[in-house]
Amino acid sequence: MRSKHHTFGAIAVGLGGLCCLATGAAFASAATTGDTTDGLSASLQRLAARGVFLRANLINQYATNPRGGVDQGRTNVGQFNIGADLDLDKLLGFHGGSFHFTVYRDYGNGLNHDVTGTFSKQQYIYKNEFPRWHLGLFAYEQRFLDDRLDIFLGRLGTTSYYAHLATNCQFQSGVHCGVPRLINAEAGYSLLPSATWAMNIKYHTSKHTYLETGVYEVNPTTSASNGTDFSIANARGVTIPVEFGWTRTDPKVDPYGFEVKVGGYLSTAPINDPFYNTKGKSRGLHGGTARRAGPNRSGVYLMADRVVWRPNPGSSRNLNVFAGIAQQLETDEIMRQQVYTGFVLTGPFASRPQDTIGLSLSYFDMTDAERNYLRDARIRAGGHGSNNPHEYTVELNYGWHVARGVTLMPNIQYLVHPDNSGIPNTKVLPKNLLVYGVNLQMNLSALFGLRKPRPGE
Repeated sequence: MRSKHHTFGAIAVGLGGLCCLATGAAFASAATTGDTTDGLSASLQRLAARGVFLRANLINQYATNPRGGVDQGRTNVGQFNIGADLDLDKLLGFHGGSFHFTVYRDYGNGLNHDVTGTFSKQQYIYKNEFPRWHLGLFAYEQRFLDDRLDIFLGRLGTTSYYAHLATNCQFQSGVHCGVPRLINAEAGYSLLPSATWAMNIKYHTSKHTYLETGVYEVNPTTSASNGTDFSIANARGVTIPVEFGWTRTDPKVDPYGFEVKVGGYLSTAPINDPFYNTKGKSRGLHGGTARRAGPNRSGVYLMADRVVWRPNPGSSRNLNVFAGIAQQLETDEIMRQQVYTGFVLTGPFASRPQDTIGLSLSYFDMTDAERNYLRDARIRAGGHGSNNPHEYTVELNYGWHVARGVTLMPNIQYLVHPDNSGIPNTKVLPKNLLVYGVNLQMNLSALFGLRKPRPGE
């Protein structure tokens, strides 16, 4: 449980961080109209034209839950990342070659980590609980066959390439950004900044379809490091994802564009049994180390989105609906299934064509083993009661486009039958969870009006 002093400190840090970032956003917005910023923007664009595209992002997310969860409190988390894409054709004459790198700095702990204990996250940016500079993406890319074949080799994050819909990231909760939470947590995927050694291959079978696969190292020690330890001594296996996609996303060509993605994964990394310890007894009641479960983990998914409304073909205003399902094929997990849907309305008012309204709904099915483990752990802590295996999450938000590259998104989240898998050793049986949040995002490349050159430019 969090102390009241800890909670009051989190309030001060969270509000202080938001105020500082909001002030910085306002200053940056004003600066974009000045000669100095215009000159810098022109210089950066010239650099991009010569083969060096710089990019940077700052994301800050504040959340508070006045009721529900294991406890009530407030947390503020964020991430700053900066990197570059190097066109080796323009720089060194390597046709079809490029190099990418990104350095990250995470800060703060998520609400689900410190307060609510839920499997789903109330702040998606909470990716690494170790607040330090971290080298994440560090990879060489080579394109062949007139860009139909694309190969990455280096330090990669699986979630950058698979089970990802861009629409799903216009929310604060970590339910389906950038991949469904079930896959993120239980498929052996690596999530930036905690990249691992990998090779990824994508082949465009036609103009609008592709087949993608790869081999990704599973190494749990990368998150605690600064990302420069390239050893595979602590590798625990590999994850092999595969995905087929059918996409038509150019609004100039397809005003009612869509994405359809179907895929699966197999991970050879060892799995811990959610219920039994190494002596074959209930870990919730008797403690001890979790015993090893099945030889591998696997699952499948299907997801899609589609623009169903646009006032006219050239308008940026649109209504995009999305839905998906992720299914584990074994039961040695926290959750067995996730089903989700929602929409993002861009340009809710003609006078605010870049603002958004987002609604997201998600359902999780908890495994019997995890439910029994939480029940026994609660008994051991002096409480009683079993978690409902059917968990539902909802988020409603408004994305206010403050300036070019700057978005402020207040949101409200509600969880029905929340779990406490993140904080199992408590006598509390969580009640329905209410969360208020504020998400501030600054894309510094967009702020300066940078455009990444297309291949051949």
